[in-house]
Amino acid sequence: MNVAVLGVGGRGRDLTRRCVRAGHEVRLYANDANAVMDAVDTVDQTLDVPVTDYVTGTTDLHSAVDGAALVADATDGDTGRRRELLAEVETAIGDETLVATGDATVSVTAVAAGLQTPGRAVGINFLDSTDPPLVEVVLAEQTTTNARDRATAFVRGLDCVPVIVGDGPGFAGARLELAAVAEAIRMVEAEVASIPDIDRVATRGADRGGPLARADELGLDAVLDSLAVLSSRLGPQFDPPDLLRRAVDAGRLGASTGEGFYVWTNGRPDEPSDLNPTLTGRSPDRDN
Repeated sequence: MNVAVLGVGGRGRDLTRRCVRAGHEVRLYANDANAVMDAVDTVDQTLDVPVTDYVTGTTDLHSAVDGAALVADATDGDTGRRRELLAEVETAIGDETLVATGDATVSVTAVAAGLQTPGRAVGINFLDSTDPPLVEVVLAEQTTTNARDRATAFVRGLDCVPVIVGDGPGFAGARLELAAVAEAIRMVEAEVASIPDIDRVATRGADRGGPLARADELGLDAVLDSLAVLSSRLGPQFDPPDLLRRAVDAGRLGASTGEGFYVWTNGRPDEPSDLNPTLTGRSPDRDN
């Protein structure tokens, strides 16, 4: 299959890598030639086959998408910019080309509204830290059954597990994750348990990051922004906790700044920060 990947950030590079491993030919597009070359080099370092056998970098949008069976928007644009980009793409692709966009902050339905054939649009959103990899196949209001089935088959061909979800705020993965993060932060505020113990309980002791470590990884500023969006669209259960606002206002953004709910050392959560509640038993003279 010929796949056009638009965008050379983390999502674009990851999708390119997965496509190459599945045997697809990829045209990787961005406006900046140096950024394209850097992305191709980065992908090459993670593959066991020569990337030049499968990947062509380009700054020409029309040549990138010409003849593609699937065009995947992996840019960082907002809804308006994605809609404009894919409307231009549609002038250079065939009637059967599938158009995919993937970002839990953007409505696939709103992006698809800019297409002459909106039924070809679908969302493809990779969920982090899952094994096997889970991928949300997001159905816009306009998505046809044919587009759904083709997108699902594409995801399976990448050795990933497709999860069909509707086009709602945060899709399924981000909505569930942010709900867990918000509740975990409220538990820190209420001194229910320590930061590490809340994460241990959330993961049932499994060796993976809990919601507070995950919040640090995502960036507390990004978590705050995402919760604010979900709160405005879904209700007060997603209201950002005051403790989160205070941490962001203080510049404590998580792993990127070295401290959030944890102190981070060499990319790992080393110990809880001073946001950690102090839990003590009763003093001896009050036991009776």
